[in-house]
Amino acid sequence: MKWTNLHPATSIICLVAILLNGCGITEKIKSNYQVTIESYYAPDDLNSDTQSTGLLLVDAVSEKSLNSMSLSGVAIVNTNKPGKIIFSGSFKPGSFLSQISGVVVIQDLQPGKYRIIKINTWSANMWETIFMPDTREYEIEISAGKPVYFGQIKVRQPTGSTDIELNINYDKNRETEAWKMVVDKYNASPWVKKINAHVFGL
Repeated sequence: MKWTNLHPATSIICLVAILLNGCGITEKIKSNYQVTIESYYAPDDLNSDTQSTGLLLVDAVSEKSLNSMSLSGVAIVNTNKPGKIIFSGSFKPGSFLSQISGVVVIQDLQPGKYRIIKINTWSANMWETIFMPDTREYEIEISAGKPVYFGQIKVRQPTGSTDIELNINYDKNRETEAWKMVVDKYNASPWVKKINAHVFGL
């Protein structure tokens, strides 16, 4: 695993966590972080400039009350422009009737630091929006011409509790799988070459 693939706030913690054969950050947050029901749209193509802008891939899954939900949408902000919210949704890897991929790709990002402010999760019988804590763990640096993987956010609600736990995990195989879904979906994108080079270097 390359430490450059992780946002800086996680690196120090991972130095310890790797000894336990994993890398993750767990936070307990109160149930009032679960609020609205919203819908985001996935991009139709990935044709943003590969030289002056960056590309972000967010991955998440929610497991609550024996119900597993996939990531369906993400909202982020540039930390220098917190009033401008950027939305994107999870794409479908196949036909219109296929299930969503569970990953969200956000394009056309100017270089800078961004923070994930909320995610949407979805299953056949449940929709949910979860606000992320306003902490550095949910920030990531975007550079021009580089595809960046945030990691996988795991949402869990212990049995009998009204609180939820958020865990940010990094796994090289999962990152590779997530980028492959992007490449397969947007195979004509100018980003494909850069994504493949990034994955090759993991």
